[in-house]
Amino acid sequence: MQQHVFTIAKVCKEFGVEEAIICPGSRSAPLVYAFTQIAGINCRSVVDERSAGFVALGMAQQSKRPVVLICTSGTALLNFFPAVAEAFYQKVPLLILSADRPPELLNQQDGQMIMQKNVFGKHVNASHELLCFDEGKVDYALTERIVLGALYETIFSAGKGPVHINVPLREPLYPKDIKPNIPRLHQFKDLGNAPIAMPSGKLDELKDAWLKAQRKLVIVGLGPEDKSLGLALNKLVNQSDVVILADIVSNQLESSNIKNFDALVQYADAEILKNLEPDLIISIGGPLVSKSLKNWLKTCKPEWHFRIATEINTINTYQNLTEFIRAVPVDFLNAFIAITRFNKPSSKQYSGLWKIYSDKTQEIQNEYLKNIVWSEPYAIDFLLKSIHGPAQIQLANSGSIRFVSWLANVPADISVFGNRGTSGIEGSVSTAIGAALINPEETVVLICGDLSLLYDRNAFWQNELPQNLKIVLLNNFGGRIFEWIDGPSSQPDYLEFFTTPHNRNIEFLTAEFRIPHYICKSVNEMTEKLASFLSPDTGLAIMELQFEYKENLEAIRLFKSLQIINQ
Repeated sequence: MQQHVFTIAKVCKEFGVEEAIICPGSRSAPLVYAFTQIAGINCRSVVDERSAGFVALGMAQQSKRPVVLICTSGTALLNFFPAVAEAFYQKVPLLILSADRPPELLNQQDGQMIMQKNVFGKHVNASHELLCFDEGKVDYALTERIVLGALYETIFSAGKGPVHINVPLREPLYPKDIKPNIPRLHQFKDLGNAPIAMPSGKLDELKDAWLKAQRKLVIVGLGPEDKSLGLALNKLVNQSDVVILADIVSNQLESSNIKNFDALVQYADAEILKNLEPDLIISIGGPLVSKSLKNWLKTCKPEWHFRIATEINTINTYQNLTEFIRAVPVDFLNAFIAITRFNKPSSKQYSGLWKIYSDKTQEIQNEYLKNIVWSEPYAIDFLLKSIHGPAQIQLANSGSIRFVSWLANVPADISVFGNRGTSGIEGSVSTAIGAALINPEETVVLICGDLSLLYDRNAFWQNELPQNLKIVLLNNFGGRIFEWIDGPSSQPDYLEFFTTPHNRNIEFLTAEFRIPHYICKSVNEMTEKLASFLSPDTGLAIMELQFEYKENLEAIRLFKSLQIINQ
């Protein structure tokens, strides 16, 4: 067996890697030996590669450290692709190690072999391939250099993300004696993020614009928990001419002075939106959940729009960018705050105007919720008011994340995550499992739809399921979001292909994996069962919320079409 695989494991250990997800296979046996033999890296087995990719994503999302993902050769590697793409756009550090056959066998009709080199294309920070050494001719220094460089690339400050190393291996794969003796590694330290020079000239540009502007809007998109960023934003939030809108998965919701902006913009008439237009925008972070906010911002023509990000490529989501500043947002904001006088805010009560419409939005939502119609919006509101820390919420895509964004009543001590890099429905259960495994002392509540759960049912096909995971299932029997969003709902003849109705029974799934299962068909049933469901003593559990089809659809359409008008 080629001994350089032990160099791979040792470099990962010395760099600070603590977790590895291993998928079954034969060609990857040397990698399995290497990682399971080294002390300090916790190895977990996950059978389904697609699920394994998202479990690793959830773990790295929480730890903010690289997680190793190992698979055998062939199409096993392709099953990682959805999670790799999500990690790339969500900026989550993963190190993918794929075992492969020797290069001379490629495209020679040998078994279980595809073109694995560079298979992820532009959806990774970098791709590498190790040499396939002959017995006794291993270059340990070269292997060390490639692996260390790859780990560095997963956390590089131009954007954390996945890196792929293809590892061709010759037989024998199963030695009689495992001898992990390799030459001593060079001494090195965790390199951390590469520094980005502070663009001082841009500080002056933003300062000049800031002092001239009277209506300043700060947009915070998808991002991990970052207390230092919160402290910087809090220095801006109390100014009368500043409004901070932090997305539901930005983990900066408490820094936002208008938390229910998604519903506000959805409900507001054209005159209100005109009154709220900014003359200066600062945007940071990843994508936004709120489609209504994105669409409105695209109609705005601010005099200044500064985008602050570490990416090399310019992102112009709202098509009104005037200046791209390549910098670490929190570092730039702190430097900007230090040179700007905030004791003379504009007399224009911009934030006060937003607050008026925010209060109106809350009033009409409260009136709606007083009716106690058993529906998805009501159930989500009830749930959010019942979760207490230490806890986090994982949100699946489609209706689940939209309802939470519109309600925006997440408790202050609860963080919120969602796979909004690519916004796919696959992998939400696996991601939540990974998050729960990393945070065993924290309750992880996943809110998802029935299609998301069924699509990712193999997430439960592993030996170690976290008992601190609670899954709230909004079961409308088949992607019913397409019946109330614009576009598909106006095409009734084709709805069966959008909505994918089904008759799957969740009880069979919970019975197969021996998961406690709560079914609620009314407000009273949810009230009676919620405490038991959320109790740590119950362990991993699924609460299935079932709704009467027409009543639920009517309630959602009403909730979505609430209006505030300028008076």
